[in-house]
Order: sequence, then structure tokens, then C-alpha cells
Amino acid sequence: MSTPTQPQKKRQVTTAERPIDRLLDIMAYLRTHAEGCPWTKEQTHQSLVPYLIEESYETADMIDQGQIDGQLRDELGDVLLQIAFHAEIARERGGFTFDDVAQAIVDKLERRYPTILGDEPNTLTTPEEIDRRWEEIKAEERARKGIKKDASILDEISTGLPALLRSAKLKGRAAKAGWEWPNVDMLLDKISEEVGELKEEIHAEKPDMERVMAEFGDLMFMMVDFARYHGFDAEDALRITNSRFEKRFRHMEQFLKQKGHADIKSAPREDRLAGWNDAKAVEKAAKK
Repeated sequence: MSTPTQPQKKRQVTTAERPIDRLLDIMAYLRTHAEGCPWTKEQTHQSLVPYLIEESYETADMIDQGQIDGQLRDELGDVLLQIAFHAEIARERGGFTFDDVAQAIVDKLERRYPTILGDEPNTLTTPEEIDRRWEEIKAEERARKGIKKDASILDEISTGLPALLRSAKLKGRAAKAGWEWPNVDMLLDKISEEVGELKEEIHAEKPDMERVMAEFGDLMFMMVDFARYHGFDAEDALRITNSRFEKRFRHMEQFLKQKGHADIKSAPREDRLAGWNDAKAVEKAAKK
């Protein structure tokens, strides 16, 4: 009677002393070893872009939900995995390594905080003073890159940013150059003006959807600028509203089912509004 063949153990990746070294070892093993992962080996910088964006948004969602311990830790780990993934792909082609990525941001921070991390006297005491010095250093960096002084201050704002974020950066950069609202009332008047122009296009005898979309874009831009002016991010505000809407809508669905309605369409408007208001009341009670 023959002895059963013992299953061969999988080759172990070298255990490094630090978790980050272990992570980099695993990525290299998955990408380059014969027993690595076929899917991982096929990935490129381009194919990984959706995952990097997705993991970033999932991390932001955890923060919005107040999950700032274990779940946030795990989501940050997922983001770190994407960075390690890109660094490994670059290392394989001889471009740069994970250490190079870390060194680059260390160098940038030391360069942009000369009064804290460098040799300049630490005389800046307010966020405004530090921000002003930061912008001066960025201008010096642009000059070293060969960007001429007469170049637009908007040149380095990436066109690949989400539209809301890019709007905030465009107007934020313009505001630092002096193109800023004197007061919030003028900003609110401009928002009202854009609402009026949108109404005009919508109520035209033959609405032109291109013109409607243009006016809608103008209104959105002003709303993003309102958020920037008050120091919060429009994307964050909209994400929080999305979450609040989802919770209220789900509550309303359950409310209508308890009333005996098969679906939302079959429920009378007063019952739908009652379910929505009940959701708001539950929210208000939870905040007390």
C-alpha cells in the first residue's frame, strides 16, 4: 500500500522586519515570481487607475461615516497597497522605487517648510504667513522647472482632476492672485444671478440644452466657489448630502412598506412625504 503524497507547501515570501518591507516583498513576489498572481502580473499603471480612485473614495466614505478606527485603518491600507503596486511596476522597468516615492515627498516637505524643517528662522506664526511662504516656494520651484514668470498661474492645475475639485483649485489659485470676492454678499448675489440666467434658458420658448447646460455649469461653479470661500470642500458637502439622502430614502421605503404600500409609485404623495419627514425626525432625535 503506497503512502499518500503530501501536498507541497507554497513557497513563502521572505518575512521582513517592518510591515512596509513585507508589503513590498509580497508585491514583488506576486508580480515577478513564477508562482505569483497572473492577474497582478498583467496590471499596468493605466489599468490600476480605477482602483486607486475607488480606494480613495472608500477611505473618504469611512471618514464621513465616523469610522475612524479599524475600518479607516483598513481603507488606508488599501490605498497604501495601490501606491506599493505602482511603485513595484515602476521598479521593474527601472523607473523608481517605493523608497524614491517616499524620499520625493520628504524632500518636498523639507523644501516647502524651510522655517520649520530647514535653515530659515522660524518666524512665521500664522497659517496665512505659512501659506504665503509656501506659495513663494512653489513659484521658485516653477522657475527652476523652466516655467516662465509670464506663464498662467493656472498652468499646473491638472485637467485630470474631478470637475468639482478642479473648479475649487482654479478659483482658489485665482483668489490667491487677487481675484477674490470682497464679501460673501457679492458672492451670494452672483449665485442668485446665475439662478436667474438658468431660469431664463429653461423657460425659453425653445430651450437650447447647450445653453441650459452652460448656465447650469456656471451655477455649479459658483456653488463650488461658495464652498471654497467658506473653507470647506464642495465634493465633501455633496458626498455627505448623498449619504443623508440615501438614509432618508431607505427609511421612507420601509415606512411605506409598513403602511401596506407595494412600492413608492403606488403610495400617495402625502404618505411619501410623511415617510420622508419621519426620516428627518429620526435624524434630529439621534443628534440630541
